[in-house]
Amino acid sequence: MNRFRFSSIGFLLIAGLLFLGCENQIEAPKEMTLQAKNAVEVLPAGAQFVGMVDLQAMQHNALFDPFDDESMSGEFGARVQDFLDVTGFDPKNDLREVYFAASDMGPDAQPSIVAYANFDRERLQDYVEQRLGESFKRSNYKGIPIYRAQENDHTFAFALANENMIVASPDEADVKAMLDRLSGAGRALKDDAETMQLIALASGNSSAWAVVRDFDEQATREGEHEGAIGHDMEKIAQALKDVAIAFTVQDDGIKGTVFMNTKEGVSASDVADLTKGVVAAMKAESDIDEEKLRMLDRVKVRTKSGYVQVDFFADNKMLKSSG
Repeated sequence: MNRFRFSSIGFLLIAGLLFLGCENQIEAPKEMTLQAKNAVEVLPAGAQFVGMVDLQAMQHNALFDPFDDESMSGEFGARVQDFLDVTGFDPKNDLREVYFAASDMGPDAQPSIVAYANFDRERLQDYVEQRLGESFKRSNYKGIPIYRAQENDHTFAFALANENMIVASPDEADVKAMLDRLSGAGRALKDDAETMQLIALASGNSSAWAVVRDFDEQATREGEHEGAIGHDMEKIAQALKDVAIAFTVQDDGIKGTVFMNTKEGVSASDVADLTKGVVAAMKAESDIDEEKLRMLDRVKVRTKSGYVQVDFFADNKMLKSSG
């Protein structure tokens, strides 16, 4: 995934949190997928940042397709082709949902990762051991091979946990802990009731979703605006306890829904009113472009029981201009 795609997603996260329009009733949580239910049984409890990306769904829009052909040439392309030929595993078609959980969003965070894929377990293990043996060291934990690589001060470990699940982390101990939870030992993400409520709101049939606990402490609030707009954005961020956001990727853009959980004693209606003022100020800026104005005009907000629900749509033209 290239730099454009990261910057576009970042813009949408910020925009989705701040663009409010009108109030209504919040929709009931959607049923979690089977993969999501299994992932929260493996990922660690106490995570402050949790998310999912459906890599098959992301391919519905060329702007977000992580498997384009831009870098599939030369030596790297040859190595990838060798991997495909030997293992029969094609990430473009076989790698599906990737879930992650981390204690924070900082640069030193060590996420625990659960990936679902269609693969031949024996062929993949043989490839790692026979073709990548110099890069990965193998150890066994409860009968399951764990592969660990180290480059300078950076490490990465993974295991093929079963016939369709891969678990990974920069810390080998985290991989072992996920394997323990897979067999029912230890507290898991599913045991965090408040986090699970947010996940239930954001998951379902989404192409990608994320949950941020203790939002004002975890999120970076340095924006491009200064003065009154920047001050009001800061106040909004400080009023929020947790945030969940879900994206649905379409061929012409991205639909997004944000659920904002306000802190105890903070009125969701007050947060909505404050944000409406920010939106009005943004729309009044002299240098606002047509694409961003169109996005602002299409935003809707619904509130209920302390949550503020924001629905928005960003078309490809706006995504390109923000990239």
